[in-house]
Amino acid sequence: MPKEIRLNVLEQGNPSFQAFGLWAHPRDKAVDYLKLDYWLNYARLAERGLFDNFFMADVYGMPDVYQGKADGALRNGSQAPSLDPSVIVTAMSTVTTNLCFTMTGSASYESPYSFARRISTMDHLMNGRLGWNIVTSYLRSGALAMGRTGLAEHDLRYEMADEFLEGVYRLWEGSWAEGALKKDKEARVYADPDLIDTVDFRGEYHSFQAIAPVEPSPQRTPVLFQAGGSERGRRFAATHAEGVYLNGTKPELVAAQVARVRAAAEAEGRNPQSIKFFTGISVFVDETEELAKARYADYKRYSSFEGLISMMSGAMGIDLSKYPLDEPIVYQKNDANQSALEMFTRNNAWTLRQVLDEKALCGTNVAFIGSAEQVADEMIRWMDEADIDGFNIARIVAHETLENFIDMVVPELQKRGRYKTAYQPGTFREKLFGHRRIDSDHLAGSFSR
Repeated sequence: MPKEIRLNVLEQGNPSFQAFGLWAHPRDKAVDYLKLDYWLNYARLAERGLFDNFFMADVYGMPDVYQGKADGALRNGSQAPSLDPSVIVTAMSTVTTNLCFTMTGSASYESPYSFARRISTMDHLMNGRLGWNIVTSYLRSGALAMGRTGLAEHDLRYEMADEFLEGVYRLWEGSWAEGALKKDKEARVYADPDLIDTVDFRGEYHSFQAIAPVEPSPQRTPVLFQAGGSERGRRFAATHAEGVYLNGTKPELVAAQVARVRAAAEAEGRNPQSIKFFTGISVFVDETEELAKARYADYKRYSSFEGLISMMSGAMGIDLSKYPLDEPIVYQKNDANQSALEMFTRNNAWTLRQVLDEKALCGTNVAFIGSAEQVADEMIRWMDEADIDGFNIARIVAHETLENFIDMVVPELQKRGRYKTAYQPGTFREKLFGHRRIDSDHLAGSFSR
């Protein structure tokens, strides 16, 4: 039986994300991104479209590799400035019932205790609709902003994150036993201390001694996502991720990544089919292919090459201002985002002219342009050929492009039996996997009480 397509909104709390410069389009509403109603209306719209998840990307620091400064990013609102996603998604959850939310959170700059407390609080307030996109932070400017002397080496960041994850798992899963929370007014016992343990954690990078500061939330551990595409990132995903975000220019490239993560998960003793995979797309849809192409052309007039290259330089760790337009971008090993670096160097020898022509409106995503029928065809082809479970739909013009997708493409997918017509009840994990607690073969499950 064909898999049902799952959909996530892909967003970040800044003026331009993926489609850089489009905040200046006359119909774009992103200039209001500092206003609460902008986000509340966004959440209502996504729930109207029966989206599974509103995924908020995030980054510490600003893209400052291009020309050695952040001017290009700031001038174009290119992933800068950037709001705190934890505040945004908590607010959005108050006007929705079924839409789930994933916030990006770094495992590099915070204590496991304070992070675990915030996540548990959010999962309670959202009635179990929270996910966490685990990142290790790739910008040197972010490391400096967080008080470090420089960016830690790429693979070392994953080693540090492994330890961080064990710390939060022990707090979420191992401190409060099932049944410890009593709320017994007659006996005047809120919690049974005999069923609550202190976590004494001693690691190389983190050490703490604490009882989990918040009683277990509906999911205990939020649904765990990860987006690293490097070899070390894949091993990290195989250990920790319940969902993986992947990018690739062709279905076969994404399918190869999916296969590698599944194989690594199986080697870790996990069920390789228990991980969901999503790839990023930017959709330009209209009544006909001609109108969709005209829409794309209209949007492209507002795209910012400087904004795009500022973001790409930061992600790849390469100052692309030094490259002539027609010279292939060369792989240069560094400690930045290896997924972006390999996508534009090792997978294909991209030039800046090609980037400008093909990626001005979709960044690291793939662009789907056409009628609702054509977009649905392409989505289904990618689902079947890439062995993925769904898509991250990026903002282009807020909120016009999401409205168009919901009004045109969603009914077409429903007509073909590939998209739900109603939400399933439950927590985020129950909606995705059919159960509330994390799998017993997951590392976090080994600490469950």
